[in-house]
Amino acid sequence: MIPLRASLAVFALWTCAESAPAQTTIHETQFAMQAERRIGYEYRQDIDAALRLALEGDPAAAWKKLRPALDYCDAQQRPGLRVLGFADKEQYETYLVEFPSDQPTEWIDAACPSAYYHAGYLHVGAKSFAEAETMLDKAIAMGPYDPDPYVEKGFAMNQQGKLKEGIETYRKAIVLAERWPKQKLAKARALRGIGWAYVEMGDLDAAQQAYEASLTVETDNDLAKRELEYIAKQRAKPARPTP
Repeated sequence: MIPLRASLAVFALWTCAESAPAQTTIHETQFAMQAERRIGYEYRQDIDAALRLALEGDPAAAWKKLRPALDYCDAQQRPGLRVLGFADKEQYETYLVEFPSDQPTEWIDAACPSAYYHAGYLHVGAKSFAEAETMLDKAIAMGPYDPDPYVEKGFAMNQQGKLKEGIETYRKAIVLAERWPKQKLAKARALRGIGWAYVEMGDLDAAQQAYEASLTVETDNDLAKRELEYIAKQRAKPARPTP
């Protein structure tokens, strides 16, 4: 099966058959869209524009638009200070309880982890996987409760044929998406990524289970339905004779 990438963004970040199934990702992050405004929020508009340009097939222009946000976010990192992005006060206060530190913690706008996430997305699109993982790891570090970078990193693993690693990464996204219900659609995307990996591994039972689980979260997703149809057709094929 040849993996294909199809972006299915239906709105911007900051505004409110017999053929093998395609692996896809969706790039409207709930973490970013619903986040409270904090210092650095002015870069949301540039990140949104970069996403639009990427979806229009102009990665060079997307990088140009995204670069100021990346430079700003890099500059916020200072020794002795934890600079982190959260969707809301509940996440911020939860983190302080779960990860106490003598270092002060600055709550920065979700624009920063989102900028790193979209840089990772652009690198994945260019098949620059090492660079993609670097950016996605930055997004994970700065947005510790955001499942979307894990979804994109799982996608990158799958594209490199690192299917077991991809599944493990998707499962990390699921843990966060289940914990923070506002980000639940990330769970559906992660489950579809897991299903795709299992199809590649030849485990149709596990793939079917993953796709069916994704439909309990996102009930009308046509992609998952088509992939289940593909699995059914694979099962219906006559077994190859043993040599």
